[in-house]
Amino acid sequence: MLSQHYSEIKRLRSSGDCAAAISLLRTRPPTSDEDAFEAAVCLFVCGDIESAVHVCRTHAWKKEWALQITGALAGTLQGGDDSPALSLARTAIKDAAAPYDASALYLLLLQKSGLIEEAASYISSRLQHPPAGESFLLTIMAEIAVSTKDWRQAYRLACGVLSADPDDYRALMALSFANYGYGNIHESLGNARRAILLNEGSTPAILQIMRCQNRLGDYYAAIVAFDKLVDKETIAPDIHVELGTSYSGLEDRARAIAAYRAALASGPRSLTAIRALVAIHATAGETTELETLIKVYPAEINGDRECVYWLGLGRLSRGDLDDAARMFSDSLTLYDSSGDALDDVPWPVPEPRIRHDYEQLDLLQRRGRLNGAGLDALQALKRYYGKTGDLQTTFAPAGAEGQALKSALAGSYNLPNVPFAEPALGENDYGAIEEKYFQDRLVVIDNFLSPGALSVLRRFCEEATVWKNYNKHGYVGALLALGFSPQVLLAVSDELRRAMPRIIGHHPLLQAWGYKYDQRMQGINMHADFAKVNVNFWITPQEACEDPTSGGMVVYDLPVPQSWTFADYNTDPERLAAFLKVHNAKPLRVPYRENRCVLFDSSLIHISDRMQFKPGYENRRVNVTLLYGKGLSVE
Repeated sequence: MLSQHYSEIKRLRSSGDCAAAISLLRTRPPTSDEDAFEAAVCLFVCGDIESAVHVCRTHAWKKEWALQITGALAGTLQGGDDSPALSLARTAIKDAAAPYDASALYLLLLQKSGLIEEAASYISSRLQHPPAGESFLLTIMAEIAVSTKDWRQAYRLACGVLSADPDDYRALMALSFANYGYGNIHESLGNARRAILLNEGSTPAILQIMRCQNRLGDYYAAIVAFDKLVDKETIAPDIHVELGTSYSGLEDRARAIAAYRAALASGPRSLTAIRALVAIHATAGETTELETLIKVYPAEINGDRECVYWLGLGRLSRGDLDDAARMFSDSLTLYDSSGDALDDVPWPVPEPRIRHDYEQLDLLQRRGRLNGAGLDALQALKRYYGKTGDLQTTFAPAGAEGQALKSALAGSYNLPNVPFAEPALGENDYGAIEEKYFQDRLVVIDNFLSPGALSVLRRFCEEATVWKNYNKHGYVGALLALGFSPQVLLAVSDELRRAMPRIIGHHPLLQAWGYKYDQRMQGINMHADFAKVNVNFWITPQEACEDPTSGGMVVYDLPVPQSWTFADYNTDPERLAAFLKVHNAKPLRVPYRENRCVLFDSSLIHISDRMQFKPGYENRRVNVTLLYGKGLSVE
């Protein structure tokens, strides 16, 4: 137990008053092992490394835990291999008499050695309720929580430290990371700015400020943060990547490419930089540059689904539909083999997601198109389907039953590969359509797809088990990179670019998706999209829509400001509603019609109209969206 004198020393250094703690420490030498250990920790935390090592080496330690943990501290502070120090710390913390600061040093050594899983396991088993006054321990625990992306734990622990010491640099950084993980970007930026005031020129703080400014779309501010780096000769790859993101956001391709290349030249190969370069060259149709990248980084590019996806978009933009289809197929294969599909299952599982997947597999069984794995999945979902019609119900069974439910929802059981070689678009006057678009920034196109294309695409949407993206409002989505890439859809995209060269021709397709809606719920909230041009069309049979005056979408005559971030215009419907109200925006309601397309400027604010569709899986409203060219910020 600490003496009263050294308890006060610990209180002072835990509250950030290192000067007072060390001054008090020097008035009375330690006599017990506990006091001597506090002296060593205090000196270490306050930055007097030489004196900390001196205490570790000269005190006459009597207790085994104290001898081991101070040996670990002295060993790591003197440099070299940390393995012996870690071994000593592991032994020390097994003694129940070892104080919390011994656990802090053990976790610090695990963190330093990259053994984050072991650290997290130790915290879970031994440190569920650490005392509030243990700032050193709480700080290390917060950093480990950041490493495991446990944002709630990181936030809680960092706030605990800052309540005692508002100027704790490491706790401020941990809190910044936690807020960033939560999506509280403005708070994260504030934490990082406060941290850099305490540690001027800190590279981690500058990197975090750049990340936040880029997410907020303030690319110039991110460049300003970069310019404050003291040592520009040894810049970490992550900082070059953020600089590249800034220049990319400002559409300065040359500087963005240079920054991403600098990231690849400055340290371990940055996959983020490789992805960015692939995306830049693919969307610009720069085949030679892409081939050079693939030769230099074949394993990284061919083994990464995002890179492969961008390669697919590049092939599609130059009209190579077969190769594009192969790339998108490879992207799905990489996704399935990565285990990400299991991780992406919403947990607990909402009732509407169970209902969709069960009804789709039931349809496939009735049509004789369900394989053995699909039949097993159908049976696994059957025990939950129909248990309740309550939309708010969720399911989260434990153990093997929970794993079976996740596997059933993550699996891919049917992917129709229907060849398609006929015209994809219906007969329309696309010259007149272009003129209408230039006049109003919106045009409605009926009979959008050819009859053959509509039939094939509808079958794909009914039968392809690629609807893995779940939204809390009850609709499921399928993405181009994750299986929503039938030949007919690629043909539609390609023909549109040629049919409307002035609107779409020079803009590459950047994303495509489908959404399928639960009849008991409503559709997509008010938002805008990042693209230049939005092509949105509906394919469910007309008789499924019970109210021909609604069921489509509402588009307002007001675009979001170019300065708004993705979060501003895509995930904050209340802000958008206020923006529309202040500016007296006028809505245009486009009722649902089978095979109707709404072609509009993606920056226009829009929302799904109220829906009233007949019950039954095949009557679900399905819309398909193609997004061409970059318009708004995607950060």
